[in-house]
Amino acid sequence: MEKLRENKPTADVLMTSMRSMGYSFESAIADIIDNSISAHANQISVRFPIDPSECYVAICDNGEGMSSEELFDAMKYGSENKRDGRSSDDLGRFGLGLKSASLSQCRRLSVISKKSGVVSAYIWDLDVIEQKRDWYVIECSSEKIKDIRFAEYLDDLESGTVVLWENFDFMEKSSGNVYAELNNKMSTTSEYLSLIFHRFLNRKDKTAIVITINNHTLEGFDPFLEYHNKTNIRREMKISIPDSSGSEHLITVQPYILPFQKDLSAEDKKKSGGIENYRSKQGFYIYRNERLIVWGTWFNRHRDELTKYARIRVDIPNSLDDIWGIDIKKQSATIPLMIRKRLTKAVDDAMDISVRNQSYRGRTSKVDEEKEYIWDRISQRGGLYTYRINRQSDIYEMVRSKLSEEAQSYLDMLIEEIENNVPFQQIYIDKSQNVIDEEVTDERKADVECKAEVMIKFAVSAGATDIIGLIDRLFMSEPFSNFLELKEVLRERYHG
Repeated sequence: MEKLRENKPTADVLMTSMRSMGYSFESAIADIIDNSISAHANQISVRFPIDPSECYVAICDNGEGMSSEELFDAMKYGSENKRDGRSSDDLGRFGLGLKSASLSQCRRLSVISKKSGVVSAYIWDLDVIEQKRDWYVIECSSEKIKDIRFAEYLDDLESGTVVLWENFDFMEKSSGNVYAELNNKMSTTSEYLSLIFHRFLNRKDKTAIVITINNHTLEGFDPFLEYHNKTNIRREMKISIPDSSGSEHLITVQPYILPFQKDLSAEDKKKSGGIENYRSKQGFYIYRNERLIVWGTWFNRHRDELTKYARIRVDIPNSLDDIWGIDIKKQSATIPLMIRKRLTKAVDDAMDISVRNQSYRGRTSKVDEEKEYIWDRISQRGGLYTYRINRQSDIYEMVRSKLSEEAQSYLDMLIEEIENNVPFQQIYIDKSQNVIDEEVTDERKADVECKAEVMIKFAVSAGATDIIGLIDRLFMSEPFSNFLELKEVLRERYHG
């Protein structure tokens, strides 16, 4: 006979293990600010220490605040408030962010909240949890509240909340100087928040939110350069998709083609997120209730020369969290198969403009149309030519497929610099003097044969079954087409 038996998690073990969920310092701060925005705060102050003897981080807001019981519930792992449903503008999801984000960075989390003029405070202290080995949260008396750092922030407010982090054990172990490390985190946190919350910061009406870090007021980035007169804003698309219960919801897709780098001022570069990210962070920008979740990714869609100036803004409601795979940290999302094709169409529509913008670059000239070259000779205006590496070649595609999306961006930038720095003049001089070593050694042949084997195995792992046909196609491309004797060797090897 079956029976129900209570099996509660061990407090110190669970709380300690959840500290390793993968929050970065900046994403943990952003998670706390999500709660402030959900509480309709329009003033959020992030405080870092100014005295080396005092190490803390505080996030203070003028939001709706919480009563003592509401705060007690908010301090619970998996608060009941989330089970009872969320408002459409809620940036939370699991009822874990306040605790998991905070305790990923520190051992002592204090939360003071004021609602209807009444102040309450609770503290999670991992030292206490490890001692008691149970879920004991510290409830603070009125006198104790006065001793908590930044409690005075709430004095002149009708409502608001202060989240205080103390005892940064991970930082202490990794750097040995918590104060210096927190100082270093200020600038990276400033940039991160300026991007993540840029749509809240850049609003032009009374719904705008002001975020300060110590005495510095953040300015939101503009990753789409919407104000720039050379930004091409494409047609907005609305896509209706069902949630897990079958109810229909709209997502909005807005493609942008950004200006060429030569058309950017220093301010434009700063606003877009920095010139170092201008090429590497193109792709989809996924927003959940206007809060940026994922950016600068094509979700493994093929990237080429024509996508390097495209950014696609995608707005999703929080009601679609489950099918978009929004994680607890709100740092990742996946595109559901049901809408991937329609999003791809939006990108293709945007690329039509990109093709026309870059058509002046000319057409590819090939001596043999059947042969796949590593280098493309591209005809430009005025009878001039330039050379570019063929990004459609099989060998290039194989290398890219082995890299992460971020690494692919850096590969593309490296190749561009190789293309832009080909020493044509010295090659011409060396060639005219017949001093270029063009001897094909046995070592070179063995190297090409090895590369061919790698390509064949890669294709087989991807599902190819006609190996002989694969070898024939492979030897129609460089460098293999220059070693046709190897083609027969491989045909015999694999035919047998």
